[in-house]
Amino acid sequence: MKILPPTLRESNRYLAISVTSEGDIPRRDLVNEILFCAATLHGDAGSSEMGIRLLSFEETKGIIQCRMDRVWETRAVLATVTSIKGMRTRIKVLGVSGTVRGATEKYLLTQDINEPEPEIKRTQTIKESKMIIDVGTISGEVVNRNNNEIDLLSEDPHSLEILNRSNTRYFGITVFDIKDKEIDV
Repeated sequence: MKILPPTLRESNRYLAISVTSEGDIPRRDLVNEILFCAATLHGDAGSSEMGIRLLSFEETKGIIQCRMDRVWETRAVLATVTSIKGMRTRIKVLGVSGTVRGATEKYLLTQDINEPEPEIKRTQTIKESKMIIDVGTISGEVVNRNNNEIDLLSEDPHSLEILNRSNTRYFGITVFDIKDKEIDV
């Protein structure tokens, strides 16, 4: 069977991604979750038309291939990935390129100075904190702190009931939600 000439082939785009998670994510679990979210969001036929493939994934960064006319649908699928194997996960698209080399050089080889290194995030200790928020007072333990984002495990029984009903583990707040912008950690 002959290979199609470049003029007859489907054009692809390559998305450079960064994965932020509570723990280490194996490649296979990431692929399964992305394909599951694609099938849930667009159905089997729609997800197969997108041509999503994970080309490379090392530690927290990788490259995803998709069809040229399906970039926005692929970005929507990546936005719907919220947890993998029970660990909260966020996939951030760093950029889109027409070649694997371009995606690697422009987006993966440059360091993002706004993101802390993964080792720093994992070594933070849990400390008790009390925060004043515009809607009231919530006290609890700070579980994770990443720049302006804070995950808080509440001690209030009413708040815990709300969390249990919503199938959520923590309150996610930012430093902008705090009245005096002070955190006791």
